[in-house]
Amino acid sequence: MRNWLGRIGLYELQRVKEYRTDWIFIIALTVELGKQKCLVILGVAQEYLESVVLSSKRGLKHHDVQLLTLEIMDSTRGELIEQKLCELTDIVGCPIQIIADHGSDLEKGIKLYSSKYPSVIYTYDVTHAMALLLKHELATSEKYQSFIQKCNQCRHQLQQTELSFLSPPSQRSGCRYFNVEKLIDWAQKFLNCPIDTLLKLVPNSEREILNQKLIMKFGWLRDYLEVICLWGQMVMMTRTLEKQLKINGINQQSRIEFEKNQFSNSTNFISVFQDNILEYITTESSLIPTGKTFLATSDVIESIFGKYKHFSSRCPLKQIGQMVLNISLCTMNLAASVVKEALENVRYLDLQSWSSQVFGQSMLSKRKTVFSTFSEDTDIV
Repeated sequence: MRNWLGRIGLYELQRVKEYRTDWIFIIALTVELGKQKCLVILGVAQEYLESVVLSSKRGLKHHDVQLLTLEIMDSTRGELIEQKLCELTDIVGCPIQIIADHGSDLEKGIKLYSSKYPSVIYTYDVTHAMALLLKHELATSEKYQSFIQKCNQCRHQLQQTELSFLSPPSQRSGCRYFNVEKLIDWAQKFLNCPIDTLLKLVPNSEREILNQKLIMKFGWLRDYLEVICLWGQMVMMTRTLEKQLKINGINQQSRIEFEKNQFSNSTNFISVFQDNILEYITTESSLIPTGKTFLATSDVIESIFGKYKHFSSRCPLKQIGQMVLNISLCTMNLAASVVKEALENVRYLDLQSWSSQVFGQSMLSKRKTVFSTFSEDTDIV
């Protein structure tokens, strides 16, 4: 079955895509173990984006985009990214917009490419932009870092107790600033929860005894009451903008639309943070032609990567391999006729040839070679 899926994925990857003058390229890199990275470029026509997606007041779904190219790269220097973009342009046409994060290699490659094709608009993905703004404010905040530590300690202390259901949510180190609101929301809701509600959830507990336990386990939250409110306002601003741009796209009216929201700038700190958000909107929307609405987020490619990593996590070694073709499957409408055509046009030998050419010998194969030939008589260097 894995080989059947690989053949269908290879068919979609190699299928000739339409040559257009209104492509929007959505670009990202994914990495597993080893030195190789995978460059993925998805495409959606701007006409389709405006007429189908944005008119429905929704974000891009997997089947809205097409896989334009998938490149396994030993090096992702900006010059090589530029080369891949130029090669793709010769095949499917010059895009009107490229959207990506500000990863150093990607950014350099896209800027080099834009110098050759100055009409292309490079848009900074709003999700990464807002996460970076939050990171700049919170990563250097001693108060927030101590709050994180207290949350981790609290979670460990509650694991084997009757109050474990009240534990703070865990934070993944790689994406903690994308999910700041989980901790903030937990703290705000817990602080506002009546003790009568908790009494019903903790059987055989007396009010006074439960109250003492809560003070013992969660009393530290009192030291953060004021800043939790400020952090909540920051998160609300970023999520408000993200929701607006992901549903409505980005255009020259985006700043005006955002400013209609009534945010309470009770402190200079919050006011400065809001100014940083407005600077992002102004910079990105000023590049959009009058009367046009473009894409503002690369969430769809991150979602597809997440789906791919869910499957690849089952592999014995986390190395980019044949299963990367599952990325192709995410964008396909797997109707019976499509599956039939794919399996009739791509043989298992074609899949083997492609895998050998692109990946060479896998880490798992190398590992088996080493450890299957080991014996007691073998000299260990």
